[in-house]
Amino acid sequence: MLKPVKMVKVSVVGPKEYLATTSEALHRAFALHIEDPVEDEYFKLGEPLEKASTTSKYLVLLRSYISHLKIDPSKIFPSRKYRASEIESQIQQKLDEFQQEIGTRIDKIKTLSDRLKSIDEELKALEPLKVLGIPPKLLKGYKYLRCFVGIVRDNPEEKIREITSDYEIFIKEYEKEYVVAVFVRKNVEEKVYAVLQELSFREISVPDVENIEDRIKELFDEKARIQDEIEKIEKELEEIKEKEVEFMLAMEEYLSIELEKAELPLRTLVSKYAFMIVGYVPAKEFDKLKKEVETSTGGKVIVEQVEDKEFNPPTMLKNPAGVRNFELLTTTFGVPKYHEIDPTLFMSIMFPIFFGMMLGDVGYGLAVLALAVFLKSIYKTEGWQRLLNILIYSGISTVIFGLIYGEFFGAEIFGPESIFGLKNIMPLFPRAGSGEMAEIAAYDVKFLLLITLFIGLAVIIFGFVLGFINVYKEHGFKEALLEKGTWIFGMLGLGFAIVGFTYNLGVYHQIAYYTFHMNVNPHFAKQPSLPLPITPGWQNGVNIFYIVALPLVVVWLIMLLMHEIPKMGGIGAVMGLELLTYFGQVLSFARILAIGLSSVYIAFVANFMGGLIMKKGGALIIAGILVMLIFHGINYLLGILDPGLQSLRLHYVEFFTKFFEGGGRIFKPFGRVKRFLEDE
Repeated sequence: MLKPVKMVKVSVVGPKEYLATTSEALHRAFALHIEDPVEDEYFKLGEPLEKASTTSKYLVLLRSYISHLKIDPSKIFPSRKYRASEIESQIQQKLDEFQQEIGTRIDKIKTLSDRLKSIDEELKALEPLKVLGIPPKLLKGYKYLRCFVGIVRDNPEEKIREITSDYEIFIKEYEKEYVVAVFVRKNVEEKVYAVLQELSFREISVPDVENIEDRIKELFDEKARIQDEIEKIEKELEEIKEKEVEFMLAMEEYLSIELEKAELPLRTLVSKYAFMIVGYVPAKEFDKLKKEVETSTGGKVIVEQVEDKEFNPPTMLKNPAGVRNFELLTTTFGVPKYHEIDPTLFMSIMFPIFFGMMLGDVGYGLAVLALAVFLKSIYKTEGWQRLLNILIYSGISTVIFGLIYGEFFGAEIFGPESIFGLKNIMPLFPRAGSGEMAEIAAYDVKFLLLITLFIGLAVIIFGFVLGFINVYKEHGFKEALLEKGTWIFGMLGLGFAIVGFTYNLGVYHQIAYYTFHMNVNPHFAKQPSLPLPITPGWQNGVNIFYIVALPLVVVWLIMLLMHEIPKMGGIGAVMGLELLTYFGQVLSFARILAIGLSSVYIAFVANFMGGLIMKKGGALIIAGILVMLIFHGINYLLGILDPGLQSLRLHYVEFFTKFFEGGGRIFKPFGRVKRFLEDE
């Protein structure tokens, strides 16, 4: 679960005439990740099998029909599965039927659509002529005159007058420009045309029609008839789609599989008489693969493990069903290398916790759950299902933390304490029914801030521990100790220093509190003394936590110098400043508290403003409810996006970078999972 599935490198070698049979066997086994081959003087890439060309042609044709019918395979759930032999016996017949029933209709729609485009173009040309108001027959056909008809950006009459006084111009405004008809003698047509060109003249082709308005009406009538015909054909296609969709997708799956098999030689090295395939297979699947191939070929093709120094297998993640959903988020950052720890398990635990801590409200949590369940019924693809499952886990976490905080859409539940009795140490939220915002206890905010910081410190140290394990596997103990152990000591020292600083603040606070009450209330002396133990030296700022932190920091500094100076010639000592960067990353976890506070205050504003408006009664009750719904709706959307994005950031930036490089390759076995075909 914390590391990918164990792989072994294998070679598949046999006579060239058995390549087609081997392809069938490998596809059935669905276990071999084939590596891209490298040609040499003895072995070259093979040629596709003979059936590849025909299969490819059939597949392209079928996919064109599927595309035109807008069939989404992910939304189709087959009522039955087809046998490969059943599909194979009907391919030619069905493709002929589809060509007659679907192809001819598609061609007809294309012809009609082209006619619609030409109608629209003609209407576009006729509209300005209609505005101009001159019969088309008067705009052309002259022997000694040239008539320019078109659109210009400005009135050209003044410039035309400079060329000739013997002209006639008709001009009308049209869509912030002008439509014009200019009549001039042919001896000046070139000069007039030059003037019109300066004004961005766009000539209009004058059609051979008697009446423009009648022609426009004819075109609109024809357009309506064509649209009705297209709609009728599309309904016919929809009926064919409903009838044939499952068989079409079964055919597409069958042809895709056959094409994969036929194109296997393109991923195979072949000589004059033999072939060789190299790849990786899960160790537990090796015997099954070997038996399948060797039995299918009568022992003519051999499958053997390969011992190779260049062992760089793909990554096959191995996680339980619930954890597997979070692989979507892990692989978004990067695919784990084969020797790396897979962080998916840790993300499946921490992501919902961080999300729930930030949103932390029973009402919002239930709303998140409702949305996720609703969307799961609509979006059925694997990616969406995994993402929505993550949202469900986050919603459950939000409900749990909402119970801990005692909040329901910003209102306090269970009285002054939540059912977990933690309200006394977390009084961050408005008190129900008070009519005003409750004060936030500064001590408790500091307490919660420290909790988030210590969570951050623990997460970062844990990240370095995982990094230590990764480096140890690849480079040994010494390199792991210097590269990652250095920062484990450094962060532990920083953590104890923070605890020491916090401890001193607490002691000073309690002594000041005790002294003040002693002065104003003599009976206060009978109360219990300070709950925090006083350690020697605390008056000088020294306590046990500082004493523990000091050697850790010293060890960190020594190890840092040992690791960086030999590597960087002394300049590496500057790397010590990186500890401050990690301290900043610890502080970054304070966003958990900040986002939680912002969410609850928006919820409080929604309740407070809505309540004030509703108190006035009458129609304002509805207005108050609308105000509450709007504010809670905004807060709800922010409550999904912000905790989700910030939780991702805490993983990708603050956690993953301590141990996880990524850069691996996903395991992709030769074959496919069948949805519409039976396994034979």
